[in-house]
Amino acid sequence: MTVIPIAWLISIFALFIAALTMGRPQLPIFARVCFGVSLLSMAVVPAFVGLRLEYGITALVMFQPHVAIVFAPALWLGFQSLTESGGVPNPKAILSTVGIVALAQLALFAPTSWSVDLIISAINVIFALLLSAMLRLGVDAFVQVSPDGFRAVRTALIGATVFVVLIIAADATIIGATLSGGNAGMLRALTGVSGILVVLVLVGLLIGVPFALGPLLKTPKERSIDVPPLNEDRELLERIEKLMAESQIFTDPNLTLARLGRRLGCPARQVSIAINRVKGQNISRYISGFRVRRAACLLTTTDLPVTDIMLEAGFQSKSTFNTEFRRVYAKTPTEYRSQSSDRATVRKHDPGHSET
Repeated sequence: MTVIPIAWLISIFALFIAALTMGRPQLPIFARVCFGVSLLSMAVVPAFVGLRLEYGITALVMFQPHVAIVFAPALWLGFQSLTESGGVPNPKAILSTVGIVALAQLALFAPTSWSVDLIISAINVIFALLLSAMLRLGVDAFVQVSPDGFRAVRTALIGATVFVVLIIAADATIIGATLSGGNAGMLRALTGVSGILVVLVLVGLLIGVPFALGPLLKTPKERSIDVPPLNEDRELLERIEKLMAESQIFTDPNLTLARLGRRLGCPARQVSIAINRVKGQNISRYISGFRVRRAACLLTTTDLPVTDIMLEAGFQSKSTFNTEFRRVYAKTPTEYRSQSSDRATVRKHDPGHSET
């Protein structure tokens, strides 16, 4: 009977996620390619493991580390591309990443028995640090992501960082087992502390590193928050307000800072800085303000269901809609409509009534 290796379930899952990611037109092409390459490498490695363990096919083992070493760098480049207005990381980031991977590929041919795991671990540590550092970035930094999509991207970034850290912990255990020279006591100790090792690495990378590197990772928005608005900022904001009023571009749920910058013909970060300096808000809060006011207008002038109004205003999530609406009007959309209706009834029966 044909046996399907358990490792192949990971490969199937990774291929499924890769297909979904490659089919997301909202993401820049470069990001889709990088995420696809990363997920494909994650699918290939378990496939090789399954062939070796279940079918005794060892011919592909020599290629396994060369594929595994691509996973974290491609993942980082994918997330990095979401922070660039052109959808492609700057040439320095691309060249440095390619250079690191190329050197690592050459180093894999080193003669020592434990060098493969050590090299892969070193690469993963480098890019785990870079991924962890990105957790400090706010919504304005991800110019290719719509405000409503920022939470999902941040969750994916956290998950990716955790996964890379788990790989590091697993490789560290393997290296320790190799260096122990088969000592039974050492192997038992390594097995027993592997869970603790994972927790310590996770705490160090996901909590310690972002706080340690925080001052070095401030975005232009964060650096400019205490800078008084310039005339250029006010002029740009007037153009933004005019664009919002005339085209109601804020009703597009996939509106991103990069797309807004292209419509205005200026860099996305310049748009972010102008909004931050003049309004004291990030792009997410600023766009939500337009959407909330649009929704409020529809609530008082139409009989459309609240859900339809939510979508018409540009919101995709009901929880986000209710949260933002309550922030502006201190009541839910349903309460706002009800009170507006009550006020209209009072005016109808008492034309002389005026609100204070």
